[in-house]
Amino acid sequence: MFRRSHVERELDEELLFHLEARIQHEIAVGRTPEEARHVAMRAMEGLEQRKEECRDTRHMSVIEGLVRDARYALRTLARSPGFTLTALLALALGIGANTAVFSVVNTVLLRPLPYVEPDRLVMLFNSRPLIGTARGSASLADYLDWRKGNQSFESLDIFEINAFTNGRFTWTSDGGEPTQVVGFRVSATFFETFGVRPLIGNGFAAGDDEPGKPDTVVVSEGLWRRRYGASREVIGKQVLVNGSPHTITGVMPGSFEFWQRDVDAWAIYKMTPPTRRGPFFLRGVARLKRGVTIEQAYANMTVIARNVERANAPAFAGLRYSVLPIRDVVVGDARPLLWVLSGSVLLVFLIAVFNVANLTLARATTRQREIAVRLSIGAGRGQLVRQFLTESLVLSLAGGLIGVALAQMGVTLLHSLNPRELPRLSEIAVDERVLGFTLLASLTSAILFGLAPALIASGTGLSERLKDGGRGGESRGRGRARGALVVAQVALCVLLLIGAGLLIRSFDRLGKVRAGFDAPPERVVTMFVSPTGPRITGKPEALAAFWRQVIERIRELPGVEAAGVSNALPPDRPGYHDTYEIEGKPLAPGSQHPIVPMPFVSPDYFRALGIPLLRGRTFDSSDYAGPGAAVISETMARLHFPGEDPIGKRIRYGNWLEIVGVVGDVKYGGLAGESKPVFYQLITRGRLWDVWLTVRTKGDTGAVASAIREEIRRIDPVVPVDRISTLAQSTAESVALPRFRSLLMTVFAASALLLAAIGIYGVVAYSVAQRTQEIGIRMALGATQRSVLRDVIGRGSRLAVVGIAVGLAGAFGLTRVLQRMLFGVTPSDLFTFIATALVLGAVAVAASLIPAWRAARIDPVTALRQE
Repeated sequence: MFRRSHVERELDEELLFHLEARIQHEIAVGRTPEEARHVAMRAMEGLEQRKEECRDTRHMSVIEGLVRDARYALRTLARSPGFTLTALLALALGIGANTAVFSVVNTVLLRPLPYVEPDRLVMLFNSRPLIGTARGSASLADYLDWRKGNQSFESLDIFEINAFTNGRFTWTSDGGEPTQVVGFRVSATFFETFGVRPLIGNGFAAGDDEPGKPDTVVVSEGLWRRRYGASREVIGKQVLVNGSPHTITGVMPGSFEFWQRDVDAWAIYKMTPPTRRGPFFLRGVARLKRGVTIEQAYANMTVIARNVERANAPAFAGLRYSVLPIRDVVVGDARPLLWVLSGSVLLVFLIAVFNVANLTLARATTRQREIAVRLSIGAGRGQLVRQFLTESLVLSLAGGLIGVALAQMGVTLLHSLNPRELPRLSEIAVDERVLGFTLLASLTSAILFGLAPALIASGTGLSERLKDGGRGGESRGRGRARGALVVAQVALCVLLLIGAGLLIRSFDRLGKVRAGFDAPPERVVTMFVSPTGPRITGKPEALAAFWRQVIERIRELPGVEAAGVSNALPPDRPGYHDTYEIEGKPLAPGSQHPIVPMPFVSPDYFRALGIPLLRGRTFDSSDYAGPGAAVISETMARLHFPGEDPIGKRIRYGNWLEIVGVVGDVKYGGLAGESKPVFYQLITRGRLWDVWLTVRTKGDTGAVASAIREEIRRIDPVVPVDRISTLAQSTAESVALPRFRSLLMTVFAASALLLAAIGIYGVVAYSVAQRTQEIGIRMALGATQRSVLRDVIGRGSRLAVVGIAVGLAGAFGLTRVLQRMLFGVTPSDLFTFIATALVLGAVAVAASLIPAWRAARIDPVTALRQE
């Protein structure tokens, strides 16, 4: 293929050698040179025929035919730039979207997790019915029971994400300014369980988590490079983690990612013997023994759960320890989203293919004279089909190349958007497997849009072709085929538009949910403060004095209306959860009150957020010296005190607390969740370590935030201030996943709508071009422009109506897959279905208008003179 001239030269030399040898033989037996040449040529039966035989033996004729077809296809496509560009755009859009989404699916769902034998890794959770989830947090007491009764796991570890610190460490090294880093505490064999070795240094050694051993910490490659300039001298360095000295023992490679993608440090978790079964901040991770199944491990954990339940009845009735494959936990909620996106881009791909198939059919009609001539001079149907398929293959491969470029742009954009809900984001790339998928998609599209038009174009008899094509007309069968393709495009477009419409309406409804506070969210500054350092650490009185100064100075700042602190923040940072007891309202044996959010707040917290007071009062300074006070939410009051006044009643959490007020419901578990019972306690100096500072402002929040940070630095320069934001930004972050999937579905739906409009326009425009003489005759016989407009627009509208009807019928069943992603909207939402039908109907009319206007302006005399 690539050395054709060289091969032909060798072939000439080989045949001339044989010819000359035969001539010499004939001369040797007595013939004259002329007779010898004549006899030799007759024996060879012609040099060209022998060359063809040699080429056939080497399969050169097939290769030459393919090359010839490819060159002819390129010339043919170049002569039709409008068709070629439109087809390339459609194919690049369809293939590129599928390639981009497949790159995500390939990484998240198909590629093995980057751990040693990941199929043996599982996660363990405490899933009491009281918690209401299969993935509840466990306690140290749970972990010790797991280790004692373990018969299924080769290794068993825990990691802690503290709800009070929101999974953060205050990090101080080399006497520098403390900063907040993402981190959690782990048991000693945590890294060994994953089978991942440190980049430099060591992980934790067995026994490092025993009480009395020195505190150690392992840092991520990102923190190592960012904070320590990738110096190997970091090993053995002393740092302060939350004010406590730790020694850095190793650096984990950047490829190690678990639970969160931006973890900076893992500190050792000390196995201090627990005095109770709480608190519940731990998750378990384990490696199954070889040959042990998930079911067998769960049976083992069930035995342990029954033992714990018997020893702690009735508080732990119904206790279960869940055992889940680690892939299911890592992938999480991304799995249904990715399958929905995969189905959506497949619909875009099919719409693009149908669009190009329609264009190819129309183009085949205009090439009937060419096809008839080729048939008349002996070309077979197979040759014509091969030529059409070659043109389709050239188009598809070119569209695939452009699609790869678009997919790479999409992946780059995805990395820049950094959706936190998408796991393994750093691994997503257009790799060899993705390129193989693109090639397969290109070949598939070539067959899908090339084969049927090729068979139709080559299947009509010569006489019928000349009769239909003498004036460039289109056969009735071919017209029906093109109409059916448009109907299919519209139907698929309906599915995408309805899916996008449901997600958009769901996101809109979610955005209108009240989180429970009345303060304008854009005017509430929030920041996370972790007071540490030699002046504060381990000194409750100094900590309380620090916060008194902070609040006093903030209140004096210009533009500040109110300031409060808490360990929780709406709409999705709940802080601490636990159960409680209501005085005088005993429960049935073996039952408990539900586990609810328990925010610890300062007196001005309610005012800073604008949480409405419904009855009684909120906290004041006198409550610090009193026996204990509590404020409950409206839902808790309705749950426990229906028809009675809860003020003065008592609720118990550790100590008995008097209920002094009822406030409006506030969402702490996300906007999509139901309003849960909440009760507030006064934040005391023992709980002021890691809290949210909430400040309500009158004007520029940026200026106020800077002033607040500066005041804190003046009070104690080593106290870190992190995650400075506004309540509006926090609320927007809480709905990032619904916004992300709505955006993607909207992009896919808009692409499908554009392709469907092009398809309708193409069919109607081509129909007008083919019916020019017919329309001219009708107008010559008295037809008006209005009747012509009505006729042409009606053709496009009829196709759209059939497609819309088919799409709506299919959508009633298929939209059920979106059920888990919807909020406040049903999968069969009538408004969305009607709006989709109206939009597509309007698009169909708009796409038909230009061809209809052209048809109405046809000059009958000019039309009748056309051949």
